[in-house]
Amino acid sequence: MRKELGVYSIAEVEERVGLSSALLRQWERRYGFPKPERSPGGHRLYSETDVEALKQIKRWIEAGQAPAAAVRRYLESLTQEGPRSPEVLSLELEQALLQADTPLAEQVLSEAHRLHPVETVVMEVIAPCLRRIGDGWHLGQVSTAQEHLASTFLRGSLQSLLHLMGGALGPTLLVSTLPGEQHEIGSLITALFLRRAGYSVHYLGPNTPLPDLKSFAERTGAKAVVLSAIQPVSLESLPHRALAQLAPIVVVGGWAASHHPREVERLGARFLGNDPRQLAEALSSALKEQGLW
Repeated sequence: MRKELGVYSIAEVEERVGLSSALLRQWERRYGFPKPERSPGGHRLYSETDVEALKQIKRWIEAGQAPAAAVRRYLESLTQEGPRSPEVLSLELEQALLQADTPLAEQVLSEAHRLHPVETVVMEVIAPCLRRIGDGWHLGQVSTAQEHLASTFLRGSLQSLLHLMGGALGPTLLVSTLPGEQHEIGSLITALFLRRAGYSVHYLGPNTPLPDLKSFAERTGAKAVVLSAIQPVSLESLPHRALAQLAPIVVVGGWAASHHPREVERLGARFLGNDPRQLAEALSSALKEQGLW
């Protein structure tokens, strides 16, 4: 086993990191970083921490930062007081995904989970990142490929969290989207928060046909069905009271539901807001009012 400090020669660092020996010496003179130890013979010896720092700086440079800014960014991170904020982590996650640097994105998410509660990571790191990337796609600033990569990566992260929650003993709920809806991130986040609140949640993914929802709800004894609607047409295309018989309580959330609450009522469902942290409590009250919990 190598010791932590002063173990790698400059040639080994060059091989491991992919930065030339000449560049490392130049940074040492110009920026005062890295600061290797010296062997008795005067040779530079770099620590494991130095190697990891140089890898991070290289990633920032490859993402478009100037070398001076990347080195300064790392040095400033060493003097920060307290953990990095969710806002900073969200922005870094966004840049990593836009650059298709999924190892860095995984590293950022791991740091977020070490520093902050799951609810904070989901609502203040992941959700804003997705929203900004989605807005960038609508404005033509983010390509379809970039948006798909980010959505796929973060969907996988959320699904992993959902599986880690395990089972629960509360009332059974079904979570999906309205037919025709392919954007499932909102419903996936909702399922995660409901399961954390103690509900027994079956997450069905997007675009589940209404007859299948109804039969599955009957088979599992679901007390409520929670659906997401992003596009107004998803609401407008359904006939009067189309959702009323899916389960004792049917809830529709999402952008379209919040902007067209009367359409939700027309379909025989309820809009209980778009904050998944508050939905669990609102749903609990609705279930208790009907004697379902």
